[in-house]
Amino acid sequence: MIIKVSKEILTNAVTPLLGAVSNKNTLAAVEGILLTTNGDDYCTLTSFDLEKGYRTKIPVKVLESGSFIIGGQRFSQIIRAMPEGEITVSVDQRLRAKISGGRSEFELSAMDGADFPTLPEFRSETVFSVNQGVLRSMIVRTSFAVAQNESRAALNGAFFSFSSEKISIVGCDGNRLAIRTQKCKVTKHGEKEPDISIILPGKTLSELLKMLKSEDEEIKITVTRRNAVFESEGLLFFSRLIDGEYLDYGKFIPSSSKISCVIETETFIESLERAFLVSEDKTVGQTKSYVRCKFCEDSLKLSSVSANGRVSDEIYIENESGQTLEIGFNCRFLLEALKACGSEKVKCEMNTPLSCMVIKPSVANEEEDFLYLVLPIRMKD
Repeated sequence: MIIKVSKEILTNAVTPLLGAVSNKNTLAAVEGILLTTNGDDYCTLTSFDLEKGYRTKIPVKVLESGSFIIGGQRFSQIIRAMPEGEITVSVDQRLRAKISGGRSEFELSAMDGADFPTLPEFRSETVFSVNQGVLRSMIVRTSFAVAQNESRAALNGAFFSFSSEKISIVGCDGNRLAIRTQKCKVTKHGEKEPDISIILPGKTLSELLKMLKSEDEEIKITVTRRNAVFESEGLLFFSRLIDGEYLDYGKFIPSSSKISCVIETETFIESLERAFLVSEDKTVGQTKSYVRCKFCEDSLKLSSVSANGRVSDEIYIENESGQTLEIGFNCRFLLEALKACGSEKVKCEMNTPLSCMVIKPSVANEEEDFLYLVLPIRMKD
């Protein structure tokens, strides 16, 4: 195989593919990028770590066709180090890859393209498009609550629900729950309506966010039996789905509350950040402290004590119920939920010191809705 290509084009193509290049797998092929020529003027680049992958096609000048695998990380480093201009990539029968440009030349070992793992099936009847900015914002505001090493496999992913006019995303790690719902046009491609739910692995979300833009562009989504495929601007990203039923999270949301108060979000965040300086105790042998929240008639008193010191703070609230309650939380869990709200004010609802806090919009919004649930910590007297 011999191809000639612009350094800029090749660099832009290879960079996102590194997100699916494995360095912890016994299969050597998944540590590389597959280069396959298409006719006389295109080359397809693919990376696949057996869970997620990328595929893109770039314009090149094909002098000799072929299909070979080149180590992803080293290939990327070499391309970036090459002088500006045209780069030549060639692989001979001895499986030696040469990357040259200007007066610079590198040589690497390569593998036959036939050794690359088989890609999943991308054809499906369930194909639709959604706004990239909307999807990106929703993932950012829920992914923090997705579990990482939960024994219940489904919780290690985010639960997506798509319908013709609405998208919902749910994340839950056993200590907190994040639900985001937004009205959004979901454009179908074909006869089948986009009415489907999937569980996308949490490890996949960070790669998907790199692909999504905040602009008013759409991303094409194909859902197969075992995979989800996202395609935009010539770049195709795919990921396996988590098989199984997601948590019946609705039964954990309280139907009523004894205490209800409205708080300015930014004021609450600033107060918690001050408490965080003490509650996140990094001293060896010390456990993390909690933040004590005392809801009064018109104020919220926050305090925390650890081996390194103590902090107390007080902010104004609108206590709609007029009742008082003292409850403790993991400060970081509460902070992350509030930062994800994206609203000027929030309504906090509680029942007892051992039941969850529900955070929701202070004013109902038909276009966008959210609900965050944070479990408390049993406090010492």
